[in-house]
Amino acid sequence: MELLKSIDQIRGDITSSSLTVGTFDGMHQGHLYLIDKMLKYSNSNSQPSVVVTFNPNPFTVLNNINKQKYHLIAKKDKYDILDLLGIDFLLELEFDGKMAEIRAEDFIKNYIINPFNPQNIVIGYDHHFGKNRQGNEVFLKENESKYGYTLTVVKPFNIEGITVSSSAIRKFVNTGNIASANRYLGRNYKIKGEVIKGNGVGRELEFPTANIKVDTISQIIPQNGVYFIKTKINNKNYDGMCNIGYRPTVSSENTMSIEVHIFNYFNFDLYAQFIEVEFVDYVRNEKKFKNKEELKLQLIKDKQHCKSLQI
Repeated sequence: MELLKSIDQIRGDITSSSLTVGTFDGMHQGHLYLIDKMLKYSNSNSQPSVVVTFNPNPFTVLNNINKQKYHLIAKKDKYDILDLLGIDFLLELEFDGKMAEIRAEDFIKNYIINPFNPQNIVIGYDHHFGKNRQGNEVFLKENESKYGYTLTVVKPFNIEGITVSSSAIRKFVNTGNIASANRYLGRNYKIKGEVIKGNGVGRELEFPTANIKVDTISQIIPQNGVYFIKTKINNKNYDGMCNIGYRPTVSSENTMSIEVHIFNYFNFDLYAQFIEVEFVDYVRNEKKFKNKEELKLQLIKDKQHCKSLQI
């Protein structure tokens, strides 16, 4: 896949293509379904496949929303998924105040038609682009004959009659319903952050942890609680459990922490490294115990439960 950061990087010999445009802010099953539709046109017509997207998410810019309150996927993970799907060109446009002012007429001409000459354009049923969201299904349909493309509007992708959407997944993650979030995503929800030195309480309890610096995470942090997780260190896969919250049994500070206990990993030489944490299932709420001994007994039960979930 060729990653393009501006239209100036686009070579001039793309005479035809199949294209989709969208934020693809979760790369969930609905997005994958839509992109698969576009790829079928690309493959059947022997045309390059093109995805036009934005960074950061336009909604966060227009509404001044912190990335930890909205993002569902890291930029690199988005790239990797699109690459694995077989996308030929990914145009990622920087979304800012200037981009927000571009009219739909100018956007389609300068960022879609002129650089990529699409024969097929595929969009989701609820997609909009351009100033005041004027670039929609009606707009694209009206311009079919002018620009010589065929428009395909993909209907909602449903699971058991419920539409898969990024907003639904955000709600699942924010409420700890990781199993449903993973189902809608088609993969485990994950975050990535930098490991920092903790206060050693986990090691004291014989549950040493990798402590992740909260402000290095660029996505939604799941609801407080204990989770069964998976991670990869030095290209080796490990299971473990993660506590998100305020550690009320051992700390009176009102500071969120993310502590990862990794099963069968004993080196804990991870300081300053960035690790990924995949959330497999929710185990329990965070709670305050009477003392460290009671906490340790609960951690033993949590670990046993997580191991019962291992495949």
